[in-house]
Order: sequence, then structure tokens, then C-alpha cells
Amino acid sequence: MLQPAASPCPDAEIRYWYEHVTYRSLTAAGLDVETIERRSARTPAEAIRQIRQSVRALTTTLPPTERRRALSWAEGGGCVGAVAALHRGEPCGFSLSRRGAWVEWTVHPYHVFRTAEARRLPLVRACQPLNAPSTPQHSQKASHPS
Repeated sequence: MLQPAASPCPDAEIRYWYEHVTYRSLTAAGLDVETIERRSARTPAEAIRQIRQSVRALTTTLPPTERRRALSWAEGGGCVGAVAALHRGEPCGFSLSRRGAWVEWTVHPYHVFRTAEARRLPLVRACQPLNAPSTPQHSQKASHPS
């Protein structure tokens, strides 16, 4: 079995960000979005399963050429290659035209960092500017020697 790309630290998990975007036209700019759906998946197979289900749901509304292409991807090598790409840590996707609109699905691996509650507070304090108070109750009086 393939292994996902290595985590950058022991407290990180790899997840998969799924997006399904429908643009109003084939020449649509990024702002001409009709619908957008976003989710996170725990495994590459789960992320690709979401695409496959969505593609299958559209097949009855597709022209014959796009229907064949969509089913070929969803039921054949396209989805297998997409799962493999995600296991290698690479993004993947699929797109098609439907009734003058452009539909695309993408999945990107990302890291979720988990830290114990006790380890969070020092990180927050360490990120404060040097002249910021260390706690909310800290006095604002200057303590400079005269």
C-alpha cells in the first residue's frame, strides 16, 4: 500500500481539501462562480469518492462525449491515478463542460497540526511583540529606572 507524504512534524496529520466549483460559462473568470462546495477528507480514497459521487450525479445531464469522459474517469483509471497522486502528496482534479458551464473538482493534501493544550500557551506568548504585555492583567505603567 502507498504511504502519504511525510508529515513535517510528529504532531501533524495529513488531510485532503476537496473543492467542487461550477463556473457560469466555459470562459468564466474566477469571480463568475455559480456554486462552490468545500470539504475536508481524512484519506485520499474518501476525497476521490466525493468526486466520483458528484460526477456520477451529473452524468445524466451531460452530452454523450462528456458523459463517456466523465464515466471513464469516475469508473476507470482517472480516479485511480488521482488517489495515487494524493498518496504522493500531489494535488489532483477533474473538470468537464456541462450546459455551457465549466465544472471542476480539485483535491489538495494539507497538514493539520495537533498540539497538546499545555503546549499552546507558550507559543502564543512567544508570538507577541516584545513590547506587548505578557498577560491581559499586566500593568501598563513603565518600569524604567530614572
